[in-house]
Amino acid sequence: MLEWTICSNCGKIFDNSQETCPTCNVSVDRVHMDYLTGYWVNLDFLIKTISIFNDYCPTIRNLGERSVESVLADDMFSWLSYLACADGKITDNELEFINALLVSDFTKDDLTSSRPDTLPLSFRCLHELDEYGQSFDMNSLNSASELFSCYKLFGKFFITSDNELDGEVFKNYSSYITELENTLEKSGIDLRPIQFRPTVIEESKEITEEQKRSLDEYLEELNRLIGLEKVKKDVNSLINLVQIRKLRAERGIEQPPMSLHLVFSGNPGTGKTTVARILSNIYREIGILSKGHLVETDRSGLVGGYVGQTAIKTQEIIKSAIGGILFIDEAYSLAQNSENDYGHEAIDTLLKAMEDNRDNLIVIVAGYPDLMDRFLNSNPGLESRFNKFILFEDYNDVELYEIFMLMCRDSNLSVDEAGDEYLRQYFKRMYENRSKNFANGRAVRNLFEEVITSQANRLAGQDEITDEELNTLTYEDFLVGDE
Repeated sequence: MLEWTICSNCGKIFDNSQETCPTCNVSVDRVHMDYLTGYWVNLDFLIKTISIFNDYCPTIRNLGERSVESVLADDMFSWLSYLACADGKITDNELEFINALLVSDFTKDDLTSSRPDTLPLSFRCLHELDEYGQSFDMNSLNSASELFSCYKLFGKFFITSDNELDGEVFKNYSSYITELENTLEKSGIDLRPIQFRPTVIEESKEITEEQKRSLDEYLEELNRLIGLEKVKKDVNSLINLVQIRKLRAERGIEQPPMSLHLVFSGNPGTGKTTVARILSNIYREIGILSKGHLVETDRSGLVGGYVGQTAIKTQEIIKSAIGGILFIDEAYSLAQNSENDYGHEAIDTLLKAMEDNRDNLIVIVAGYPDLMDRFLNSNPGLESRFNKFILFEDYNDVELYEIFMLMCRDSNLSVDEAGDEYLRQYFKRMYENRSKNFANGRAVRNLFEEVITSQANRLAGQDEITDEELNTLTYEDFLVGDE
């Protein structure tokens, strides 16, 4: 099994024989291929999300039958293949690395020593998608930069996959990455995080009594969510605790301070943002928060590209969240170990604001369980302020099925008997074979969109279409993923 160690202080990558970092003399973290495939899955999900713009991008239209995903995989294969051949020998570990990352079955004969293009086609495709998306106010979109990060990250791990570092291989790696970075910058592809302002969701000051919902209604909304039984139990217990503490305070009974900041850990698509939004409304209704709105952000909304910008960006977002909940997704990305990274400045600014506004601001940090543990251990202040954890477990096959059927009901669609049986078996296989970074509700959403597209393609060729046909998904529509 491929395994590496990473210094928890400086971020340097070593072979699996290291127990401590030779430079920092601190402990190292052990990681496997799952650590890398998570980045690849995230990039693939981003590309699928913005693929709605494909028809507006000339480079992608000229691909013909090829998809952006296939171009991306081909370019990554060329990059890793080039590194594998740099020392004149291809090892089993190197081949395993490529096949595990790209979910492929290449042989050593398939690998080539040809130097990759100076500007791979995949970067040109993603840059066009980014530009088009940004014209629709998707200002934080920078998939080309994410791809460049993957090139660097995967390359670093790849060249140490044999527990040794060949000088010639490292020279080829450094030379190409430098050349690629210069070419991207000359082509106008910005590799820095793009500044954006998050959307603030606030209660209208003119909201009527008819529009305003009661505490019981918000609690009912929480408890009506599909699955998440342990989450709902933990959140209900937290709400009960907060209510009793508030009652004790109102009666003048002294009690020790309690932090209401939370850690939501779990895979994508498990309802973390939905629960945070409901919780913000509940806290407003019981008088813990003055506004009860939710501000969502991530690393790109907090970290700047140059000295001094990060504190300003972080302070702006904190200011917009006062009176509500600040939800930071993938918070672990703030604790990178590069000396040139400004994520730690964002953390320091955040910790000070949490202390200064402890009576009217709640911060929820979210992300993968293992990475969130590392994030909290990166700073003593984080450990002391975030001491309540709620784990969002993966949905099981029955819950995935229920989520799909809820999407159908919301769209006035039904599923025929054969399609229903196929769907149950599909989600059973999906759950049993899920990866460590399973996409959960996002995977269901992707399937739903594929199926309704398949239904549209099937019906478009008919001269007459009945209402029943318009509102029914058939077994045939579900076979789109099996072609």
